[in-house]
This record gives sequence, structure tokens and C-alpha cells, in this order.
Amino acid sequence: AVLGAGHAGYSLAASLTIRGHQVRLYEMPLFKHNLDPVLERGGIGLSGAAERGFAKIQMVTSKIGAAVEGAEAIFVCTVARAHKIMAELCQPYLENGQIILLLPGNLGTLEVARIFREKGVNKNINIAETATFPYACRRVIGEAKAKILLREERLPVAAFPARNTEIIIHELKGIIDLHKGRNVIEVGLSNPNIMGHVAGTLLNTGYIEALAGKFKLWKQGMSPSVLRAIEAVYQEKRAIFDKLGKYTDYYSFDKLKRVIAEPLFQQAWGPPDMKSRYISEDVPNGMVALASIGDLIGVNTPLIKAFIELASVINGVDYQNEGRTVEKLGISGLSIDEINTFLEEGRKPPA
Repeated sequence: AVLGAGHAGYSLAASLTIRGHQVRLYEMPLFKHNLDPVLERGGIGLSGAAERGFAKIQMVTSKIGAAVEGAEAIFVCTVARAHKIMAELCQPYLENGQIILLLPGNLGTLEVARIFREKGVNKNINIAETATFPYACRRVIGEAKAKILLREERLPVAAFPARNTEIIIHELKGIIDLHKGRNVIEVGLSNPNIMGHVAGTLLNTGYIEALAGKFKLWKQGMSPSVLRAIEAVYQEKRAIFDKLGKYTDYYSFDKLKRVIAEPLFQQAWGPPDMKSRYISEDVPNGMVALASIGDLIGVNTPLIKAFIELASVINGVDYQNEGRTVEKLGISGLSIDEINTFLEEGRKPPA
């Protein structure tokens, strides 16, 4: 089951189908219009840097039960703020042995696990997340077409609890090539969008609004000064990762610069405005999480906090209040050792 029929959902559903897998593509009824081109054409045309061809999707539906029941793997390909909605929609139809993989997660596994606990879901469900999506991709709006601009090799993945990560990798072998990460904080906050999208977009606000959508962030917005600011954000994150226990950052600043230089990647349009997911997703679900964890463990993040405040002022949204704080992630009040044990074993120390 592929949940979400945006850029990611179209691309993944088409890619998996072309590679011989049976795929159900789901979209929420509110956004059912995203499915209309696929229903009209009978599938999705895929082009670009990975699989190519026409993918006749097995099922295209806005009924969550039809998508989820009996599915071996459930791939959530939505923006992070929809993770909670998808978890609540899915939970009545879940079955023992299913895998839920958030692509990417931005620590959404912790939110999904909390919702399942609150709803009394007692099935054996393995929940995991990746650091990013398998592809840089774009859907052609209004058409049953998608294009893969760049393919990511060996996605970092972690389950919650992390002791189940090997199960995820084994079960999805041949479907998605996954690489074991330490835990969901290491993997989820390695997402390069948190740094590149937020700092890049905010420092190009005037340009983005003046061009009214005709803007290519990676080609036009990555000046030397903007790159220095992005690197400084990376350094604040690096300090958090080091204090948590020498976590690995799977998408370093140097890797981001290499990706930005890819010719196909530079042709991608966006963001269209300041309300885009480059801000509305990556600030509350990435930067707020980093700042909150930094406060918990005693690491200062002045630049990250400045970007949170700037985004909040520009969009008139209290992203700090809306975001994934340590309270919402269920780790407030824990020591560093307790955080790592919780992420590994899924249990907190006795009160």
C-alpha cells in the first residue's frame, strides 16, 4: 500500500509496479482529485533517472480499508503533518506482521507509536522511518505522469524500537534497498531538507515571492552566502548528534552540495511560495525537533531558533507550538542514556 498520491506517491507506486510488485495507491477523500488522472489513464507514466515506462497500478482508491487490509507493507508517502492522520485512519484495519514505513519520517514513528498506544492497537506491527525519500521526484500536476530526477542508494532506516530495524531491512529486501541506522532520531534528523529547504527558502523569500513560482531553489538560490548559512545550521545539528552519542549524519553538508550540483536536480521548480512544505513541513517537524532536543540535552541552537522565529513571523504561524517537541515525541525529562535506551528498546525507565 502506498499512502499519499503526491509527487512521492505517484513515483513510488509507478516504480514498484514496473518492478513487478502489486501496488495499491491510496489518497484521502479530501484529496481524491489527485487520483483522477490515474483512474482516467489506468496507470502512471514514469520517466527520468530510475525505472521508466507505464505502470498499471493494481488498485487506486480513496478507501483506506481497501488499501491497508492484507497489505504486507504500508508506505506512508505524505507530508509529516499527515502522519498522525494516516495512523488514525489505518489503525482499525491493521493486521499482525504488517510493516509501516514512513518515507521520510522526521521522527513520525514516535508519533505513530503513541497514537497506536492511545488507540489500544495490540497487533504486532513494525514501524520504521527513512531519512529521506528514495527519489528526488516530481509529479506532473493534472496528468498521470511522474519523473524521477535523482535516485538515492541505500536509504538509512530505523525502526521504533530500533531492535526491530533488522526485521524491516530483511522483509523489504528487493523492494527498497535499506541501510541500518542507529535509531529514529539519528535517521529522522539526518533528513537534508531540514537544513537545505528551510534556510534556502527563508534567505530567498523576496526572490521567491517576486517570481511567483517561477523559481528554482537549487539552481538560483544557492549563493555562497546562503550555503554558509546552511553549513552553520548543519554545525548546530552536528553538536546535538555528537552529544547524543556520536550519531551519524547520513546527509552531511558536503553531500548536500554534491546533490545540489546534479544537473537534473537543478531543474526542479520550487518552492512556489512561503507556505510550501519547504517551510510548513520542515520547520515544525525538523527544526523545532532539533531545537527542542538541543534544549533538553544542553546544546545551544541559536541559528536554528532564529529560522523558526523568522518562518513563524513570515507565515503568521506559531511553528514552535505546532512542532514536534520533546514532549510530543515522548522523551521530555529523559537523560541522554534514557533517550537512547527508549529508542532502542521502546521502553522508558520506571517513574
